[in-house]
Amino acid sequence: MFKRSFSAAALVLLLAAALVAGEATVYVTTLSTSYTHTGQKHSQSGLFYRSTADTVWSFSGRPNNRVYNMDRFEPAGGRILGLATHAGVQMSWDGGATWKVTSDWRMTEVSGIRFHPSDSAIVYAASPYGFYKSTDGGHSWKQQNNGLETVDATFISSMFLDSRNPDMINISTEDGVYRSTDAGQSWIRQGLNVRNIRTLVQHPHNPSIFFAGTENNGIYRSLDDGRHWQKCDTGILHPTFYTIAFDPSQPETLYAGGFQTGVYKSVNGGKSWKHDFRGLDVLDIHALAVDPHNSDRIYAGTVTNGVYLSEDAGKTWEFIGIDSGYVWGLTIKSNKE
Repeated sequence: MFKRSFSAAALVLLLAAALVAGEATVYVTTLSTSYTHTGQKHSQSGLFYRSTADTVWSFSGRPNNRVYNMDRFEPAGGRILGLATHAGVQMSWDGGATWKVTSDWRMTEVSGIRFHPSDSAIVYAASPYGFYKSTDGGHSWKQQNNGLETVDATFISSMFLDSRNPDMINISTEDGVYRSTDAGQSWIRQGLNVRNIRTLVQHPHNPSIFFAGTENNGIYRSLDDGRHWQKCDTGILHPTFYTIAFDPSQPETLYAGGFQTGVYKSVNGGKSWKHDFRGLDVLDIHALAVDPHNSDRIYAGTVTNGVYLSEDAGKTWEFIGIDSGYVWGLTIKSNKE
């Protein structure tokens, strides 16, 4: 279940309550979902959120919004938010009370959005048509595909800004992994010679370590900033992975999920894996996130049945809402930052 409100003031109060009530806020982006009201189901999709200390989901944004990803500019206390949606980029500068589409008709199916960690004027976005950058806080956008020479290379599935230097940006594409060292002005292909990369992440404690999840080729790891890669398949029985998440407090622990996988867990830095799905009614996992204040609390976003929660580090799971939700992204933002 989740609350619904059409009042801008009420939305601000709801989001403020979520930010204060617990140690972190869980944001869930969906492509489709449903909710029950007076005995009937109505379609609703977009951005949902709740405190890690709460049990009720709230909704923000436009109704029937297909949202792939979100980000929040931390220094602004969560009041500046960006959504990557089917209709382009949507921005809010008032904590989610109001939203504005800031991209034009050429920029659609945006798969990811990231704020520069210290400069709210700089925002990055990824799409099936390439990479985009805004230098005015998301009000306007410029495409930057220099070095992404093929259609497969411009089809970007995920990105991250290097934790050591936000001008170093890494993206996963249909043509492998690419890196920019000049804030997206140009791109160079990295050493992973595998197509159809679905997710790319950086280790939170050792930034030289990258992991990539692929379509039909399993999981790969790099120990040298993406120059060389090796397959990490000990214990893995499935080929397709959409999401990889680290436990921020335990450097060697990470989780992975994908097509019909349930949730895999590694406690030795990806050298070997075990998987479990007790309590998971849906085994297609498209998003995972670990509570930064509680390593035992893991959230899993599924395809077709919303969000599940594990309170025992992935051993067992229970459904916690967003009925029939096609979850694309899961983000946890600490409220103490």
